[in-house]
Parts: sequence; structure tokens; C-alpha cells
Amino acid sequence: MSPPAAGDDDIGVGAAVAVAAATPAASSLSAASRQARPAPRAAQPVIRNRWAAFSALSLIFFVVSAGAFSSIGVVLPSMVKEMKWTWEEAGIGFTYLGIACGFASVVPAVLIRRIGVRATVGIGAAILLAGFCLEATTHSVASYLAGTTLIGLAFALVSTVPGSHVLTGLFKRRSTVLGTYFTVGALGGVAGPQVYVAVNAITHGWRGYWAVFAVAAVVSGLFAILTTPGKGGDIPHEDEPPEQLGPAKMFREMREPAVRRALLTPQYYVIVGAYTTYLLINTTAHGFAIQHLIERGVSSTSAAAMFSIEALIGAAVSSIGGVIGEKVAPKTLLIIALIGTTAGMAGLAEARGFLLMSVFALGLGVGFGLSFVASTMLLLRYWGPRPYLELYSVMCLLSTAAALGPAYGGHVRDVLGGFSEVFWACCAITAVMLAATVFLKPPRLKDGEAPAEQTA
Repeated sequence: MSPPAAGDDDIGVGAAVAVAAATPAASSLSAASRQARPAPRAAQPVIRNRWAAFSALSLIFFVVSAGAFSSIGVVLPSMVKEMKWTWEEAGIGFTYLGIACGFASVVPAVLIRRIGVRATVGIGAAILLAGFCLEATTHSVASYLAGTTLIGLAFALVSTVPGSHVLTGLFKRRSTVLGTYFTVGALGGVAGPQVYVAVNAITHGWRGYWAVFAVAAVVSGLFAILTTPGKGGDIPHEDEPPEQLGPAKMFREMREPAVRRALLTPQYYVIVGAYTTYLLINTTAHGFAIQHLIERGVSSTSAAAMFSIEALIGAAVSSIGGVIGEKVAPKTLLIIALIGTTAGMAGLAEARGFLLMSVFALGLGVGFGLSFVASTMLLLRYWGPRPYLELYSVMCLLSTAAALGPAYGGHVRDVLGGFSEVFWACCAITAVMLAATVFLKPPRLKDGEAPAEQTA
């Protein structure tokens, strides 16, 4: 899934998440894509309004990040209470959000080629507005599910793919501008819960929260339409839009010997399993942690604050993840991410006060910050850049299964009356993947020897 972080998959859950993912995903993927492709031909066009484009794309990324994965879990308890929904129905909304974001992760690259960045972002902003309006006016489960689906689709259309494509063409210092762009997007996850707390204090209801985001979608969408390049080659580089491979191309490229050999190794599925497990836990925790903490005596304001702290830690760690990855082996980073996630979920399962809530925020924040860079760097370390895009795309496709977590978690809550068992189950899954990662060894090449650079 894509994120996330996630990527365009970042995120995406299901590439989604990724989404968580999502966000660092697109950065790592675009970097790897550029490694694997010939260098773009030099171009010397006049660059207009590049800082306006940067501000607009960062703003809409901030808005969609704030109104999607992290903050929906904050508003859901009020929606469920007023609408008298079951938690299984509420969880399915998160599942639809993740699946839509994941499966739509290949759409923006196709649209950018056909109609340009400006039109793609404009369509995404319109879909985002429709999703927020549906949530603000919902009186049924069906409209709630339609709204989350549209928000997931919009996440893919307005976030990392068009943002990365435009900004890497407008700025020479690509790493710096992308790092700033992804940090701004991650800060949306910090702001989202606090926006709900502020709006709820004024309006004493949840509909105003969605209305605020509808207005934000209009403002950020118009800003992006006015400042981003249209169709016609007015981006000063000729890179392809960074993306996950489309299904047809992915299956064609899977015939390549290097890709087939990688897909037959257990090491690949351990990495995919670790990444999918994080996405599963991230979406499940974001969907239910607030209600779980409220049920255990924590105020909604304190729970939302802890969510924002967790997102802030994740943003901080992910912003330096690339630097850390230059010094620390990716397998070690993945182990640290899984340890942090396991500890964080254990803390959440039993949290009643500040101490264990802090364990949750720190553990899940570190897990968020390191999980994507560790997984993708391990793919590169074990198999190199040549089959990377295909292996990454298959990982995104398989990780879509993580979107089922919230639906199952909501069902368990309805049956057992609490979320502790859900979080302990997540903790057990993570512990299994941690054990598998600890014993992970580099795969052997065709001649039976591990590459010299594979020390992870």
C-alpha cells in the first residue's frame, strides 16, 4: 500500500498508504527511478513562479494529509456516537480510504502524461472537496464510505506524484526541496487532530470540522491550479513522472530474470511482510486509538495531542531517515522500526495515562519514520536498482492487504467490547516479523555468491 509516507504509495495503504505513507515513498521511489533511467537532457527554459508552485503543492499536500488518515480517527468517535454506527462500519471506511489510495497510486502518472499536472491536481482537488462535503453532510454509512473513498482517491492525485514531478523539475537542489515538501506534508498529520480539537471547541460538533477542510480544499486547490504547470512540456526536465509501475507493465517486467529470481526468494517476502505489517498497524491504530484511549479514561483532547506528538516524531525521524540510512545498515533500521512499532502497540493496548501513551507515540513515531526508508533501501541493497521498480510495485500491490485491518478491528471491537485485543494482535504480528527480520540473510545471486556490497 502506499502511505503512509507514503509514497506514492506512500502511503498508500495498498501502495497507500499508503500512506503512510506513505510520503517518504515517493521520495525514495523517484530517487531510485532517476538512478535507473538515463539522465535527463539539459533544458534552459524560463522558470516562472517556482516558489509559488512549491507553496501551492506543499499546501494541498498538507491539507490532504491533515484531513485523511491521522485525523479521521479523531473525528470518528463523535460520528459513530451521533450516527449510531457500529465500529465495524466505521472501520470499513478506513479500509475504503486505504484501498482507494493504494489502487489509485498509478492514476496520477497516467493523467499527468495525458492532461498535464495542472489538470490532474485540479481534478484531485475537486474530488477532495466532494469527499469532505460528503463527510460534512453524511447521514448514512453509504455516504460516509463514499466520502472516505473519494478522499483516498484524491490523496493519490494531489500529493506525492505530481508534487515530486513538478518540484524536481523546477529546482536544482532536488533533495532539499523534496525534503522540505515531504516534511510539510507530514506536518499535516500533526495539525489534523488539533484542527478537530479547535473546531469542536467552537462548534461543539463534528460537521464543522469537515466543513473547514472543504474550504481548505477549495483554497489550496485553486492556488495549485493557478501556479502549477499545465500540459505542454513547461516543466524544465524530461523525467517521467515518478510512479509505481502500472499493472500491465508490472506484469510484463516480472518476466525479467532478475525480477523472477527475487520474487522466488523468502527474503523478499520478509521485507514485504514487514512493510505490510507496519501499514496494517498504522491504519488500525489511527482508526481506533482515540476511541480506545477515551474508553480507558483519557480525555479526547489529551488523546488527540498524543496523536499529534506521534505524527511529529514520525515526521522528524523520516526527515533524517535518509541521512541515517547512509550510516546504518537498512536491516538494522528495519529491526529498530519493528521494535519501536511493537513497543508502541503494547503501550497503546494498555495505556491509561501519560507514560504508556508516550511509549505509543515514541514507538509508533520511530516505526513510521524508519519503516519505509528501511524497506526500500533493503530492496536496493539485496537486489540492486535494476529490478527495484518492479519489486517495489509488487510490494505496494501486496501491501494493499493491510487496508483490511481497520474493518477486522472494528468487528472485533463490536464483538468483544474493546480494542485492547486488536492492538495486542497487531503487537504479536509485529513480533513475528521482527523475529523473521533478525534472522534475515542476503539472498544469493545466480552464481551462488552474495554481492560484495551486501552487508545487511
